[in-house]
This record gives sequence, structure tokens and C-alpha cells, in this order.
Amino acid sequence: MTDLDITAPAEQFFSTESREALAEASRKLAERLQAHTEALLAMTGSENHESLDEQNAALEELVADWNDAVFDHTGTTPLLLDETEDPDAEDDTDEDHIISVVSRFDLRVVDLDTLLEAGRAAQERHPAELEEGGEPDPVETAEQAIFEISREVGEAWFELPGIEMLAGARAYVVPETPFDPLDPDAEDITTELSAPNGIPTHAESWA
Repeated sequence: MTDLDITAPAEQFFSTESREALAEASRKLAERLQAHTEALLAMTGSENHESLDEQNAALEELVADWNDAVFDHTGTTPLLLDETEDPDAEDDTDEDHIISVVSRFDLRVVDLDTLLEAGRAAQERHPAELEEGGEPDPVETAEQAIFEISREVGEAWFELPGIEMLAGARAYVVPETPFDPLDPDAEDITTELSAPNGIPTHAESWA
């Protein structure tokens, strides 16, 4: 319990109004605490976590109200509800907010000439950064054409000239420990293209 706030006039505490407010806050807290306990005891673990979050939020609000009412009546706060952030919490928050997006698209070439023409045009508009004296790779394959178009406009799987998309899928995963982050410098980058250990949150697919 904290000490009495001696900087405030003593007559502002222990008034009829503050006494009634504390009694009302205590009544509401007692009722909510009983309801909260009954709800927790009735849970089996199969419930949606949203219901538990709602129960916790309702109790937390009334605890804060009761704590304020005690201060208004006595000048003391029995519960140190300090919301100051832990200096190490920032790192935890950053890690908790990592999201991995994994996708795959299977494409069929139906008009190679049209695809190559579009790839060459994209390369001319957005040439790759080359070392001094280097030359861009000639666009002679479907893969190179798709690569050049994607460098210019992003993932245009639905609008690639001369291409039919057979199927596509994308998954969003919140990683869990142990989390093995993607290594963009891996010798074989295809080994990195898999969903990490974690909880899938959303998924979408096309066919």
C-alpha cells in the first residue's frame, strides 16, 4: 500500500461522496469477480479465447475503478497498477509481430512468344543493376521472362502475358519458437521456401 498523499488537503478524503463511490466500486468488483471465477471454472479448454479475453478485460476495468475509488477516499492506492512498459518488452513485441508469408504458384506457358516479348520489354524499361561492363541476361526462356516482368510489376501471376495459372496458394504464419528465420543468402534458396514452425492465421488459394 502506498503512503498517504500528504501534498493534498486531508479534508478532500474520507468524504461521504468518496465513501459511497468506494462502496459501489467494491460491490461491482465483487460481483464481477464472482462471475469471472464461475466462468473460468466452467471452461474446459475448448472455448474460443475471445470469451476469456472479454472476461479478463471486464475484470481488469473494474479492478482499476476500485483502485481509483480507494485513492479518492483514502489518498492511497492498494494495488500498484503501473502500466510503465518493461524496457525489454520492445524486443518481445517485435518478435511477437513477425509474420511469415509463404506462397506458391504453378504456371503453364500457353504463348511463349508473347511471354518473351513482354519479358524483354520489361527488362528494357527496368534493366537490372549490373557490374561495370556487365550485360543483362538475354530473355530467351519463359522463366527469365517471368522473372523480368515480376521485377517490374511484382507478383502479377493473374496477368502474365501468355501464361495460364494452374494453381496458387498463399499462407500467413505467426512463427513460434524455435524460429528459424529465412536466410536470403542461402546457397540453395529453395530450401528456405517453406512455412516456419508457427500458427497459420490466414490462407488463400486459386485454381
